[in-house]
Amino acid sequence: MQSQEANLAQRTSLQSLSTKAAEALKNVLLNEHRAKVALCLDISRSMYFLYSSGKMQELVDRVLALGLNFDDNQVIDIFLFGERAYFADQLSLANFSGYVNWMRLQYRFEGGTNYGNVIQEVRNFYFPAKPSNPQREPPESKLPTYVIFVTDGAPDDPAFAREQIISSSHEPIFWQFVALGKSRKDAHGKQHPADFLSDFRFLEELDTMEDRFIDNANFFSVEELSHLSAEEWYKLLMNEYPLWIAKAHDKGILPLRWI
Repeated sequence: MQSQEANLAQRTSLQSLSTKAAEALKNVLLNEHRAKVALCLDISRSMYFLYSSGKMQELVDRVLALGLNFDDNQVIDIFLFGERAYFADQLSLANFSGYVNWMRLQYRFEGGTNYGNVIQEVRNFYFPAKPSNPQREPPESKLPTYVIFVTDGAPDDPAFAREQIISSSHEPIFWQFVALGKSRKDAHGKQHPADFLSDFRFLEELDTMEDRFIDNANFFSVEELSHLSAEEWYKLLMNEYPLWIAKAHDKGILPLRWI
């Protein structure tokens, strides 16, 4: 259990983050926007230090602060992925303090990293396929879903993951991929020697992939989250989402009232 002082400090920090998130949304004219917000977290073994060091709790706090500003009920749906995919409860003001430590007691780290299973899990959670509608036509009355997908490496199931992203391009769902590690697309524009890069080529591919009904994904990487200010973080998260909203409206995926 956290001390009362630590709990208060975390809530004060969250309030500050929420103010910065609100400013970022205002800057892209989304201060009145409402959506479902989800967070997909990699629980493969290579992620262990990021969890045990407190870095993932820092990330979770930053995501919650964003959700407090435009999630329709100020609750973040949490999904986990390793070899398998899991819905891991919801994140809110009521339980965010120490959430990652609680989660680590419920779920073990796994040996594989499969993207496709959790992408499918998220899609089925928000937009269940109807037996009579195998092509998954866009729902007409659903809120858009904004997914932050956090990982530190390449998937073991690239073909299935690619298929899921292409198929979901017909749905009101946007995928913001965030990689933790050194890459060619570092958020600060750092140039790392090729020998020291993490393998994020597949995520770069998802960002620019063809054969989609609409561009429904964005990607950036950051070597150290603590080196990225909250203002920079929220600006990056909102880099392509507003453009997707406009395109989704033009394509009939989103009704005008969600713009």
